[in-house]
Amino acid sequence: MLSAIFAISPAHAEKSALEKLKEKYFLLGLIGYNYTDRHISSYTVNGAGGALVIMSSPTSGGSGVTCCVRLAKKTLIPPRVKVRWQYDGCIYLIKDDRTGKADKVRHYYYKEADIEVQRENDSVPGYLETHFYPDGTVQVIATEDFSSPRLRLDEKRVDMSSFPRCNNDEKPEA
Repeated sequence: MLSAIFAISPAHAEKSALEKLKEKYFLLGLIGYNYTDRHISSYTVNGAGGALVIMSSPTSGGSGVTCCVRLAKKTLIPPRVKVRWQYDGCIYLIKDDRTGKADKVRHYYYKEADIEVQRENDSVPGYLETHFYPDGTVQVIATEDFSSPRLRLDEKRVDMSSFPRCNNDEKPEA
């Protein structure tokens, strides 16, 4: 009689959607490393949003960790991901009809690249690092833990994050 009380109901015996997802995919935290001369306001990996990535310092990659991007566990070839990132921008003015005051608005320009994901080793990855290099290349690496920055840049390098004015102080078409 006691065993009947503790029997597992069929609803509880089934795996949750999250458990099923974890069987097929690694759910990885995104972290960005920015070796360029300006902040990256936003980036995505396969549509999963990474946050602001400030310029890396000698001890910090530049961003915090955001959740999550999924990466298939069973692939015969290294997986590829689509990375989209803000690389530049300009500032235009919009006028408030009520007050007549002009406000500055940022317009961002983005790049996209299809990138092969490298694996740090055979360990179980917990993070997907996106490294943005000064020459415009991007590298994506699945790692078990945070890495140190791959480039040791001068902390006092010139910050080019300030954007110029857009043509005619108007929002660009694209």
